[in-house]
Amino acid sequence: MGYFSQSTALILLILTTLMWGSWFQFSKRLNGYPVSAFMLLLYSFSVVLVWVIIAILKPYFFEESIRQMFQDNTGICLGAVLCGMMQAAGTQVNMRVIKNVGMILATSITATTGILLGTAISVYFGGLRAGQSVGKIFLGAIVLLAATILSQYAALMRDRDTGAASDQQNYREEIRFRFKELLMLLASASLLTPAYSFAQSAFVKTDLRADGIPQLLCIGFLSIGGFLGTLMISGIQLTVRRQWHLVLSSRKIIAMSVVSAVCHYGGNVLYTFCAPILSHAVAWPIGTCHNFWHYVWGIGYGEFKGTTRKTKLMLGAGMAGFVLGVLILC
Repeated sequence: MGYFSQSTALILLILTTLMWGSWFQFSKRLNGYPVSAFMLLLYSFSVVLVWVIIAILKPYFFEESIRQMFQDNTGICLGAVLCGMMQAAGTQVNMRVIKNVGMILATSITATTGILLGTAISVYFGGLRAGQSVGKIFLGAIVLLAATILSQYAALMRDRDTGAASDQQNYREEIRFRFKELLMLLASASLLTPAYSFAQSAFVKTDLRADGIPQLLCIGFLSIGGFLGTLMISGIQLTVRRQWHLVLSSRKIIAMSVVSAVCHYGGNVLYTFCAPILSHAVAWPIGTCHNFWHYVWGIGYGEFKGTTRKTKLMLGAGMAGFVLGVLILC
């Protein structure tokens, strides 16, 4: 089942987190271009990219035809499509609610459910390799969760240092006013975010799980679901706002969406090869280190210039936590 050694798989998984942590940077630089249109382009290019890769690699990785595997595993294939739709929906809802209630509060909730629940799903359905323990895996996951929250708190401190955030009282009033959006985020994080982890752990055939479909085929059906889910959600938004004419209006945005698709679903393809080697139970929490790269990019763009020493120490503690979490899981 292993195409690489475990050390190579770990390096490629870290590369995957870099790719996942990079595509979101484009979504913050749309300059008024509709996010719904950007997401539609991203998932459109993603599904094309994944199935081109499948067409190229299928002689080397598939023993049966795709049609035969679909007929033999119809429920699993359709389940992967559904999980892809849920993941895409969760991504869009989370982006909307992050904008409304703030990154620190949003991430505190999504990280808790995404990291811990996703890890629990991966452990239960994906299985463990010899020498791996549930306690050690959850210790690493908890450290990664703490690292995520510390880093987000550093971002909140940064905004206070630079005057970008409102005072604490206004922030509390704003959260109370937007309580419905907070509930939407909680529902999204709890029900939609772990869908990808579930599909990779429960639907992929590995040496730890006899039934299922090849990992590359699973990512193919996930990409179809991601496209269909985004088409529905973005399609409704673009129709209501009468913005369909803007979808192909910017060559720069189209190029950004192509690069984002390579980072997002190209990373997903890499993950499908790395995760079975390390075990999904270990790969999933390490995969959440894409949050680490958000801050690397932020430092590179000078987002923490002019902040206090306390803020920088908080950020350093958070980033060190990511490294510690990965070391524990290794």
